[in-house]
Amino acid sequence: MSYSYDHVRLTPDKQIGRHSQPGYELSYIITGRGERTLGSITESFKEGEVVLVPPRIPHQWSFAPAAVDSGGCIENITFHFHASFPEDIARLFPDLAPAMFRILNLTEAVLYTGEIRDRLVQLLIEMERTSGSERIALIASLMEAMSFLDEASEVSSFTPAGSPQKRMEKIRIYVSCNFARKILLEDIAAHVGMNRSAFCSFFRQQTGKTFITWLNEYRIAKACDMLSGSDMRVGEVATAVGFESLPHFSRIFRQIKGMPPTQWTACR
Repeated sequence: MSYSYDHVRLTPDKQIGRHSQPGYELSYIITGRGERTLGSITESFKEGEVVLVPPRIPHQWSFAPAAVDSGGCIENITFHFHASFPEDIARLFPDLAPAMFRILNLTEAVLYTGEIRDRLVQLLIEMERTSGSERIALIASLMEAMSFLDEASEVSSFTPAGSPQKRMEKIRIYVSCNFARKILLEDIAAHVGMNRSAFCSFFRQQTGKTFITWLNEYRIAKACDMLSGSDMRVGEVATAVGFESLPHFSRIFRQIKGMPPTQWTACR
């Protein structure tokens, strides 16, 4: 199935431990409080919270034994849906496509507040009393409500290994360690597990620049620091930041800073 709905009452010791799943998980805490861990962030939680956890983020709700109902149980409603479910909804209801793409772009868990939280609670409760076409309409409304993120705040910190953020982090670290030597596109592409063509497309999509342009800007920024904070000559700085010739360094410096490096040095 593309989704599942669970309304459970159980003792705190029966709550599932730290886990992740390939799909999304929307949780409404009816009774209980304690600590929740989402990615690397642990915070307290209480009844009434509504949290959406995107795929593959490790998470756990640890309920305090004392925070239970009169029967000694906690209670929550959880709506699970497949990672591709927002795309399915977008195909079925084209008017909801922009909303579904907002959900698909989530990289961290979010806590809903205000009127959107109240709307999500209402829909989750109503779903238990419906089936068939009525439930489909409620699910569409629920998915749309989840996409209103103005009244939601991020409550996790997690970067999947293959995510764009993680790749960009690896690129920045690679450049910071190797900017003084020749950096080939093939080498840095292989470093992040991509071929040259895919890497170039990915980098432009993430930054709006080519990698060479971004690298030159990085090197010139380093050169400015060296020219301002040391007695190094311009030629020495050019070599230190990875340029193979002084004329090339001077040309790129002028393009980026609007003046030659000798003038920059004089102005400092």
